[in-house]
Amino acid sequence: MFELCIFDLDNTLIHTDDLKEIRESLANNDDEGILDDLSEALEEDVDRIIYSQDLIQEIISRHPNIFLIIFTRSPRSYTEAVLAWAYPDIEWDMLVCYEDVRPTKPYGKGIHYAMKEFDIDDLERVIMIGDTDVDIKAAYNAGCFAVLDKSGWPYKYAQGHWNALGLIPDAIINSPEIILDVLDEPCKFLPSLECLLSSDYIISKRFDKLNHFIPKAIGGDTTTFPIYSAGRNFSNYESLSYKRYEHSLTNSIENNKSSTNFPAQWISSLREFLRTECAGFFGATTTIITCVPHRPGRVPRLEHLLNQLMISLANDPIEHCNVILVPDLLAYRDGVRSQHGEHLSHGDRFMNVRDHLITGNVSKLALADKVLVVDDVVTTGASLIYASKYLKDAGARNVILFALAKNISDILR
Repeated sequence: MFELCIFDLDNTLIHTDDLKEIRESLANNDDEGILDDLSEALEEDVDRIIYSQDLIQEIISRHPNIFLIIFTRSPRSYTEAVLAWAYPDIEWDMLVCYEDVRPTKPYGKGIHYAMKEFDIDDLERVIMIGDTDVDIKAAYNAGCFAVLDKSGWPYKYAQGHWNALGLIPDAIINSPEIILDVLDEPCKFLPSLECLLSSDYIISKRFDKLNHFIPKAIGGDTTTFPIYSAGRNFSNYESLSYKRYEHSLTNSIENNKSSTNFPAQWISSLREFLRTECAGFFGATTTIITCVPHRPGRVPRLEHLLNQLMISLANDPIEHCNVILVPDLLAYRDGVRSQHGEHLSHGDRFMNVRDHLITGNVSKLALADKVLVVDDVVTTGASLIYASKYLKDAGARNVILFALAKNISDILR
């Protein structure tokens, strides 16, 4: 499938945090003395290599027609020296280094530069593997398949690591050898709903869980509100135009923004989430399912989605998972504003929901072990956060928050 396999260098292929000063001193520079210092420093860490030479050779053996590229923000002299030390028997097809493209990561220009060099114009044939958010942003900006490899991550994550997870890459791996499976069958690494929309026979159980917070500016603290998602919705920004184009879930959400009958894949993904997060291990558990409510006067889209789900569950129950639909558990007061339509700011979105969301029919909460609240697209998380907060205040024991898609906003802002 892939014709161009692009690797980040630092902390993806090789641990290099200790080489930062040397790396920076080699920008537009090939001073022999500094390169000698680099050679000595490379030898000081016996566990420096993350991707072994044998693994790179295995990629070449399995995919003899694939081009292997390095795309790095490091200088060329540094890059060549590090690669020669770590992979003496590997002949890389191209190096795209600090001096070669402007702007460099997080822009995707270096990826398009490599594609042009090898006359590849199909972005589905290109894969980028990296360890931080700048790598994922570059892949998104270019429009290719993005792999986040956590193999080289430290015990304590840096902000670039958390940001990378928040971007929900196409694939997330935690061992270098898994890249062989990604290259063979990338679809199965996608989030659940994207996989279902992209394949008729592969099932993914991947649901990304990201912590959200109430902004401190309106009284929030460090309390986390985990929200699961089954995929991504790419916003209509220029920085995402290549990635958004023909993206299965983004298009599916756009095509169903006024629907009352939804694709079977949406139901299948919801069922898989219920099976994964709500079914009991040894006996049945009871889950109330509800949704972020519609604004007064609007079509109750999500309520229709849950009705469709309940029909599916009646026809084909999930073992050890009793589900009760309570569509009126949440509602909005009159006066609630449109979060998206009125282009509310981050803080205004939270205040809008905080001041207008209410609970109802809360006596039903005593019937359930868990409450699952469903939304279509999560952006700030305000609606789901206050749904959780108010339901717990009303007596819910365990509230689980779920969105069909996590919104991915302007990556170059």
